[in-house]
Amino acid sequence: MATVSKQNPQTPKTLSVIVGIVGVLMLLGGIGLYIGVSVQLTSQHATVSVKDPDDPGPYANQEIRGPITAYAQIQVIQHHLNAITGGKTFGQLPLIATSDGKTYNADVTEATTTDGQVHKKGDPLSSADAKTYSARNTAQTASFLEASLLVSIMAFGVAVMIAGLGLLFIVISFTLLVVIRMATRRE
Repeated sequence: MATVSKQNPQTPKTLSVIVGIVGVLMLLGGIGLYIGVSVQLTSQHATVSVKDPDDPGPYANQEIRGPITAYAQIQVIQHHLNAITGGKTFGQLPLIATSDGKTYNADVTEATTTDGQVHKKGDPLSSADAKTYSARNTAQTASFLEASLLVSIMAFGVAVMIAGLGLLFIVISFTLLVVIRMATRRE
């Protein structure tokens, strides 16, 4: 068992009070961060989209306010993106169109086109390749939305971790004060 120094008995008590104060500040900071992230998400007035008319999803039409609804929206985005792109990611979709999406940006072989035909740079996009170009833009937007929501989820996690550590510091401080009090009574 730890012994209290007879030279300066206030030092352990002061240190445990400091640990307690740091714990309170961390707890309040974590709670404040959680509330702040929630307020930012709520201010966007976004709701969890419907996945399917037959299976809308557990949080469909609920406002995105916290990590659970943010994650539910990510799942809906993934569902719709897979339907649009055939399960391909943004990086897997070919970049064959100019920025306006009307003409080919380079010569295209049968292997790299969606319609299986050779196209020359500057030719108008075929309808199949125009659909791929549109899907690529949708995939890009979806990846941006997913990343933003994932950052929010991580911020919620950090807030909970900070608050949890603050609570742990408070418990340690209280325990140290009790041990110090018991040690000084025995003397």
